[in-house]
Amino acid sequence: MNALPVARLFGFEIRIHVSWALILALIAVTVVTQVDVLAPDATPVVGWLIGGIVAAGFLGSALAHELGHAVVARRAGLPGGPVIVYVFGGAAGPDLEAARPRDEAMVALAGPLVSLGLGVGLALVFAVTIVLGSAAGGAATTIGRIAAVIGALNLLLGLVNLLPAYPLDGGRVIRAVVWARTGDAAEGLRAAARTGRWLGRIAAFVGFAVVLLVDAIDGLFLAAFGWFLISISRAVERSADVDDLLEGIVVDDVMERDVTGIPAGLTLDTFAGQLLDGSASGAVPVMRDHEVIGILGARQVMRIRRDRWPTTRASDIVVASAALPEVTPAMSIRDVLDLLQRNALDGLPVHEGGVLAGMVTRRAVAAAVRAREAARGVKP
Repeated sequence: MNALPVARLFGFEIRIHVSWALILALIAVTVVTQVDVLAPDATPVVGWLIGGIVAAGFLGSALAHELGHAVVARRAGLPGGPVIVYVFGGAAGPDLEAARPRDEAMVALAGPLVSLGLGVGLALVFAVTIVLGSAAGGAATTIGRIAAVIGALNLLLGLVNLLPAYPLDGGRVIRAVVWARTGDAAEGLRAAARTGRWLGRIAAFVGFAVVLLVDAIDGLFLAAFGWFLISISRAVERSADVDDLLEGIVVDDVMERDVTGIPAGLTLDTFAGQLLDGSASGAVPVMRDHEVIGILGARQVMRIRRDRWPTTRASDIVVASAALPEVTPAMSIRDVLDLLQRNALDGLPVHEGGVLAGMVTRRAVAAAVRAREAARGVKP
């Protein structure tokens, strides 16, 4: 996930994606350069102070955008997962898989509305400082320019997220509208993917034209953005196809029942190879005194260097049971796949009547998809 937990606000855990380290540095350096041009008499300390304020202001703006999603999602009764702050928002909010198209649209629009509102508010601050500038001196002018820059970044953040390309917020609105008209959430997802693909093609074409006619750097950036939208659209369409293939399948249909747990004191060198090469289940329960204390999957094993396998025990890297979501045999396999992806796990234990009934793994879900694909392929 590459996101670091930093705080809790309004009951939500706040995580910042590591890409912000580079983005904040670029913003600060860009602002310092502009300060040198606009105010050559300013000291380097002042320049870096203003650069830091603008960078922090943009980070705060992105956080406000995501909290807008999160608060509306919670009011709609959606799960209040961690708020992950990416640079351009969109997919960074909590679980936005709403049960109704109306909720989907409201949650999607919340973030851009917050960003646009902040942008307009900061523009008004800039206007006021222009009026008061002569009376208040240079301080008001400096504050106004900082507000103008952060306000412009907010407007950019809001407008970019309104582009009709999933998983940006505008794409989610397209999905909600088509979902409401057709009653088919998967069709709404495909419609959002189609609009995103066409927007990506247009952006890529314009980008290449800009490279040839105007500016290479700006053109390449726009073309790369178009390519990104096209790639995401293909992945979204594939996700919709997987949703169709998993329709009607429940955990009981695919779970592994004869599951053998591993002792908590067992070292990785005795079983890790089987987890990684596919000869064993993708995830196994870890036992201590006949009690399941958690699970261990290939992802946990891959984080440990091979030379440490002989000294690392299963209990050292186990995902504890208390941190695992509850899975029952009657649950939709699509919902379980969401849980696996959201928690970065290879498998989850299945409980029935408070007793371990088996395991459901990514490999089992993939096998179910392949089986459905094969069955549909032989139909006339």
